[in-house]
Amino acid sequence: MRRLAILAGALLLASCSYLPQIAPGSIDPGVTVTESRESLVLLPATVLSTTGFVFYPGGLVDPHAYLPLLSRIAAAGIPVVLAKAPGNLAVFSPDAGLGVRPSLPGVSGWAVGGHSLGGAMAAWSAHDNPSAWRGVVFLAAWPPDSKSLAGWAGPVISISAELDGLATPADIDASRPLLPHPLLDLSSTGTLYDILGGGTVLHQIVGGVHAQFGSYGPQAGDGTPTISADAQRTETVDYIVEFFTRNLWL
Repeated sequence: MRRLAILAGALLLASCSYLPQIAPGSIDPGVTVTESRESLVLLPATVLSTTGFVFYPGGLVDPHAYLPLLSRIAAAGIPVVLAKAPGNLAVFSPDAGLGVRPSLPGVSGWAVGGHSLGGAMAAWSAHDNPSAWRGVVFLAAWPPDSKSLAGWAGPVISISAELDGLATPADIDASRPLLPHPLLDLSSTGTLYDILGGGTVLHQIVGGVHAQFGSYGPQAGDGTPTISADAQRTETVDYIVEFFTRNLWL
C-alpha cells in the first residue's frame, strides 16, 4: 500500500508539470465552456459542423492549457470535447474519447485528435475503434508502431512544427509509413489543400515548436520558436478548420 501511495503521489506531482499560462482574452468569448470530471466541452453559439471534435491533451499537460487553441476551433462552429485523463496522461485511458462523446448528443459523427502523447492515444482509439471516428488530427504526433493507421479508411491531418525538439521533423518524417496514403505534403507550399476523402495531409509550421500547440509555457527539450504562440495557434486552427471543411463536415 505504501508503494502505491508513493506512486500515486508521484503521478499527482507529475500531473502538475505543465500548468496553463493563458493570457487574458485568449479564450474566444463566443464559446461556452462547461467542465465536468471527465471533460471540458466547448460549444459555439451556433453549431455549424455535423462532426464534433474530441481532443486528447499532451502528456503531463493540464487540459485547460488547450482552451485558447480549442476555443478558436469551436468559434468556427465545431463543437469540441476535451477528454481528461488520470494524471494528465492519456496513455492511461486511450479510449476516453468514446466515453465523453455523449456530452454532445446532437452531434452525428466525430473526429479525434490530440497533441503529442495525446495524439498517439487518439490514433490508438482510431485503430481499435475505426467505425467510431470520421477522421484523425495529429498535432506534433503520430500513431504508435503497434497501432498503425496505414490501412485506415478515414482522412488524417498531421500538423507539426519546424523547430520542435520533442516531435522533431525527422520523427514526423519517419512516421509516414504509419499514416494512410496517399500523402499530401503541404510543407513547401504554405497553402491550404484541395483534396477530399481518405489519405493524409501533412503540414509543418515554420518557426513553431512543440509547446506552442498548447498554452503552458516552455517545455524541457523543446526548440526555440521564431514565431509567436498566437501565430502558431492561428495557423493550426486554420488547417484544422479547413480539414473539416474539405471533408464536408463544416
